[in-house]
Amino acid sequence: MLKELVDVPEGVHALEASDVVTADDYAKVFAPLVDRVRRQGLRLRLLYQFGPGFARLTPGALWADSKLGVHYLPLLDGCALVSDVDWIREPARGIAGWMPCPMRIYPNEQRDDAATWLAALPHGQSPSTTQFLRAYVGGTGGGVVGLGKVFIIERVALRMRHGRGRRR
Repeated sequence: MLKELVDVPEGVHALEASDVVTADDYAKVFAPLVDRVRRQGLRLRLLYQFGPGFARLTPGALWADSKLGVHYLPLLDGCALVSDVDWIREPARGIAGWMPCPMRIYPNEQRDDAATWLAALPHGQSPSTTQFLRAYVGGTGGGVVGLGKVFIIERVALRMRHGRGRRR
């Protein structure tokens, strides 16, 4: 489930993911938010929280986010990802360096700090076509690499716990 949060400073738009997030959640919650921001001629300072009740993203949700990125990347002034989930935080670190705006990652206990940081950002400009393409392609690649690292680390840890870490 994805819901828009209202208890954030003016100018900050916030989403909270809980339980299972689907493509339908993106269509009903995130896409209308992006459309509203664009229609009103605003910039997007996005706080995206994966709270304690978050379980997973469906493949459809990941695809929906990738498609929606074409619409929201040009609007971004800043992005704060808030989560304690390693497989969310690690890909975000890979994506952050490619973003056309400042991006920070916060633990759930610092959600208010994330909102304050976003509210204090200066107004930005739309990225150039080159910056946009760099962010879209590089960010997608950074996310894939980050997910791969988490998957490999988890697999190695699992093998070590079950005594299969060494070849005999």
